[in-house]
Amino acid sequence: MIHKIAILSDIHGNATGLAEVIKDAQKQGATEYWLLGDIFLPGPGRNDIVALLKTIPLSVAVRGNWDDCVLEALDGIYGLEDPQEIQLLRMTQYLMEDLEPQHIDWLRDMPLACKREVDGLRFSISHHLPDKNYGSALQVTNDTENFDRLLDEETDIAVYGHVHKQLLRYGSKGQQIINPGSIGMPYFNWPALKNHRAQYSIIEIENSEMVDIRFRKVPYDYEAELELAKENGLPFIEMYEELRREDNYQGHNLELLSQLNKKYHYIDDVRAYFDFFDK
Repeated sequence: MIHKIAILSDIHGNATGLAEVIKDAQKQGATEYWLLGDIFLPGPGRNDIVALLKTIPLSVAVRGNWDDCVLEALDGIYGLEDPQEIQLLRMTQYLMEDLEPQHIDWLRDMPLACKREVDGLRFSISHHLPDKNYGSALQVTNDTENFDRLLDEETDIAVYGHVHKQLLRYGSKGQQIINPGSIGMPYFNWPALKNHRAQYSIIEIENSEMVDIRFRKVPYDYEAELELAKENGLPFIEMYEELRREDNYQGHNLELLSQLNKKYHYIDDVRAYFDFFDK
């Protein structure tokens, strides 16, 4: 049997990009799909993201750091002092104004990592490290010893997301490591490589051998995605516009976040929406 596995990661609320990736994967003959987390936000996709994922044979899903941010916001872990926490609260409010509650249960039930055996090949699957779905340990230029943390004696191939860059490399003992890139937020350090395409990967396994690895970059209408965000009243729309048109997201710019929080009175919004602020 031939297994063609489409590896999807870091959708980040970009339903338009996801739709085109699924179409491309179907044309490539994908037989199953693995999802490496960071499903929602900062893009406008909500129930439409889940509806798209329900159209494919999704056999693996692990939880990303943005997925945890949504859960932490809902669980009352964040306060109103940090501009980033206000942003996450307001964006979670936006998400929950449309998202069906059972989809949050789906997020909560996802593991941080899992193992999968396909025709004798043993995979480790995680958003970032197997025990930590956030941080910078696996940036693509880091030392091999960092990447060895993905591997053990029972792993032939490790698959991870999080860093938003496509990657193929090896651990110190020769095991393979794959990052499919990001559907919703690809990152580029080298200007000439920047493009407005959604990224994913397909691996092909036949007779216990990895016979093909393809890194796909799929065009989609990013202006239509931005228009959808505006129509749906996505908070922090200026930041999403810069992401879609310039491939730059200023999620750690505290000064900008503070300005937007003040301009749009986002603190008032989250105070009114989340009942734990009344306690």
